Amino acid sequence: MTDSPADSPVLSAAETRAAESILAAHWGARVTVRAAEKIWDRHHIVRLHIADDDRSVVLKRGREENFGDRARGFDAELAALEFLNAMEAPVAPRLFGADPAAGILIMEDLGPGSSLADSLLARDRDRAQADLVSYARAMGTMHAWSVSRSREYAEIRASRGQDGSAMDPDWLPAITRGKAPLLAVSAQLGLPTAGAEAEIDSLRALMGSSGHIGLVHSDLCPDNTHIVDGNCRLIDFETSGWGPIALDAAYLLAPFPSCWCFASLPSEAAEPALLAYRDQVTNAGIDLGPDWEADLAAALAGFVVARGPAIARALDQDRDWGTTTIRPRLLTWLHSFIGAAARTGALPRLRTVAEAMHERLRLRWPDTAVPDYPALARPGATLARLPEGNEA
Repeated sequence: MTDSPADSPVLSAAETRAAESILAAHWGARVTVRAAEKIWDRHHIVRLHIADDDRSVVLKRGREENFGDRARGFDAELAALEFLNAMEAPVAPRLFGADPAAGILIMEDLGPGSSLADSLLARDRDRAQADLVSYARAMGTMHAWSVSRSREYAEIRASRGQDGSAMDPDWLPAITRGKAPLLAVSAQLGLPTAGAEAEIDSLRALMGSSGHIGLVHSDLCPDNTHIVDGNCRLIDFETSGWGPIALDAAYLLAPFPSCWCFASLPSEAAEPALLAYRDQVTNAGIDLGPDWEADLAAALAGFVVARGPAIARALDQDRDWGTTTIRPRLLTWLHSFIGAAARTGALPRLRTVAEAMHERLRLRWPDTAVPDYPALARPGATLARLPEGNEA
């Protein structure tokens, strides 16, 4: 859908003027937007075509429907992109400018490309494996670059009157909100919860016990990537913030706990990506140290706790979400945490709850099948489905 910006529902006249002003300041010359079109049929992401040349940029609006607090998501993305602009080799789109009063930011148009979701949902195993490694390297590059720059990030957030919890990645408040529902559903199922609450309260400290705190994307889904010639750029920083980087790295273990494009990620596919991540941060001079595996276990526990409300709702009613339903996800995320806790000895009481819950839910949901990605599928496995429109 492409329209002249002056009379288009895609872009208001006020937004057009704001965009032209931002780009004029960035490029140092007058700019006219000649056309605007929605990207992926999403109202809040718009490609702008510039008059008199072939340049295009991407405009993004804050949105309320998914986050409740429009300003939080907008401010988080703006801060992350401004922060990452200082990287010599970019891992995110370059930010060209923003007008917070108008609720828009403008960034580089990355052009044609594919995503990790595209490769996982296709049938080329080698491509999917290579894209997983590229994804892990991009994540590791961002984390390694950010961890020593807390002051720069804090200054960006403080310039907009944000500090403290306003800087948290979205997973941290989600864990806080999920504690009571998780304990309630555990009690409803008759599970032993002694000591579990204290361990939940310790998760934030434990997942940062190795000291690796940096920029956390907090929604590193396979579709939040743009891959060209093996180079991965990360997009969509609306849920980002400053916190334990294990929250992002654990996406390869859970896997993908906030994503419509979920399926089983076998160890033979995940391990090369995890090794690539480790190599990337190690080569940047960062020693993950002996506590790193406990950090990851705590992050996996956090994903389960944050899904406390979803577990309660799924007891009696499953629901569709992207490539499958919610129940296979919950069983997988529980199993992933149980395995990590067993390997590290971390969080023994919460592990006991998770083991009992996993066993109880498997009996309660006997027909639940965890799908495979088509690119990584085992013979005879249930396949992740491609939702209409290729998104949830």
